[in-house]
Amino acid sequence: MGIINKGVNGPFRGKAGSVIGSGWKKIDYIKGRPRPYKNRNTPSEAQVLHRKKFTLLNKFLVPTEKMLNIGFSHFTSKSTSHNAAFKHNFPHAFLLNEGGELTLNYPALQFSRGSLFSAGAEKVELLNNRIRISWNTKTYGLSGELDDEIHVLAYYENLDIWDTDEDVALRYQGETYVEIDDDAKPGELIHIWLFFSDSEHKRVSPTTYLSITNHVN
Repeated sequence: MGIINKGVNGPFRGKAGSVIGSGWKKIDYIKGRPRPYKNRNTPSEAQVLHRKKFTLLNKFLVPTEKMLNIGFSHFTSKSTSHNAAFKHNFPHAFLLNEGGELTLNYPALQFSRGSLFSAGAEKVELLNNRIRISWNTKTYGLSGELDDEIHVLAYYENLDIWDTDEDVALRYQGETYVEIDDDAKPGELIHIWLFFSDSEHKRVSPTTYLSITNHVN
């Protein structure tokens, strides 16, 4: 803001371009027009969506820390297994449903990252009120061993409940079981993820996704 002296045409008043003329106590002033105020605390739509994605995936992964400690153990020199899994999954972890609601892309999620051979022919079925997961036992020679462990996660989306296999099964056994949650109703979609590791958890396979609809009352 500057002080101006009266010219032949008198003091300058009002707006002219980027400046404003005014007076106070017989002193004439000239100052720049204020810039439009921008509320920098109001996030953009892209920022809001990013924050929703961050919260959704982070909350989803928290109960799986034990599995992530195995599946992402080779990526923890500069990060936790949780953060490594979050970073790996974030680019492909989300979908927008028909109503525009943000959801997780369950088949794309990975709870492990490695080069160990998975097995092939993985299947899921309901048998005697339990979830039976089976796989091909004849592929151990293709970068795997008979005593490789299989790690299973089952997730009930509507209940927001996690389950896992009763005991750690081995590759040569060809099957493992997960108890159906007591609160699961018929028609409930159950998401299944599984991966293999060697007996010392030094090598892991990529994650395989399966799903099944509960029909047990």
